[in-house]
Amino acid sequence: MNSLSSIEILEPDSLSDTIDFSRPFMPEKLTPFFFTPIYQTLTDAQRLRYNQLNALYFNEQTMFFEKTLAQNVLGYFLSQSLPEELKDGLRQFLAEEKAHTEMFRQLNRSCAPEFYSRQDFHFIQVPPLAAKILEVVSKHPRQFPFLLWLMHLQEERAMFFGKVFLKHAGLLEPHFVETQRKHLADEIGHVRWDESLLDWIWPKTTAWSRRINSQIFSWMVKEYFTTPKRTAPRIINALVKEFPELQPQRREFCRQLHALENDATYRRSLYSPENVPMTFKRFDAWPEFQMMTGAMPSYNRGGNS
Repeated sequence: MNSLSSIEILEPDSLSDTIDFSRPFMPEKLTPFFFTPIYQTLTDAQRLRYNQLNALYFNEQTMFFEKTLAQNVLGYFLSQSLPEELKDGLRQFLAEEKAHTEMFRQLNRSCAPEFYSRQDFHFIQVPPLAAKILEVVSKHPRQFPFLLWLMHLQEERAMFFGKVFLKHAGLLEPHFVETQRKHLADEIGHVRWDESLLDWIWPKTTAWSRRINSQIFSWMVKEYFTTPKRTAPRIINALVKEFPELQPQRREFCRQLHALENDATYRRSLYSPENVPMTFKRFDAWPEFQMMTGAMPSYNRGGNS
């Protein structure tokens, strides 16, 4: 456990120039371990540190989408014959995504320079082949418009999560709250531009291609975004490294995290009519998204309003 109660940040904001390690970095109910029975057996110090480590990953996840996905997708559409007003919006969208990446990068480096001084991703580890495939696919969103659905879904959820941060602002580390406040202010516009792109491209996509893309989208959500089975064990490993007394329980921690795949409460916390209502409403308009009920059990086709 880091024995310091604070650490200097790299670029002071309007707040104090120190990170307060005595506070959680994110709302507890937004972390997967919170939903496991064994989480309650941790000490207060262990739960706090898990929360902080998970928040660093949460920032990584935001950077991953904005740095790895959005730049290629938006860059593609800026090269297309779109209405100039939409292009202006996409230019702003892209500039804000780059600013967000830098904002989360600096925050993570301030909190854990041992993790992030030379890289942006510590907990997210994408195999080289998968990274190459994503790089290629993300440069061709006309052929793979499921990427726009994924961006819309994740950015709408980010809006909801940002509001939860602000709701618990008095309990959380101030720099994390302020970062989420700034992110939320821009995400509202980003979701609107995502919708404009979907309205432009999805109706022009053939029925066959829409079915294939919705199948890929459903598989990706179920495989990568609903079960904490890849990054979650790395966070547990980091926690155990700081609290060696937890080593005998490490495998059980990971087992219970993986078991959340079948936990209705946890899965509803990720995607539900409460946190992604606009995405669910858009699913309702297209028959090919009937299959999303498998990836998102909370999606009740036609009954989400």
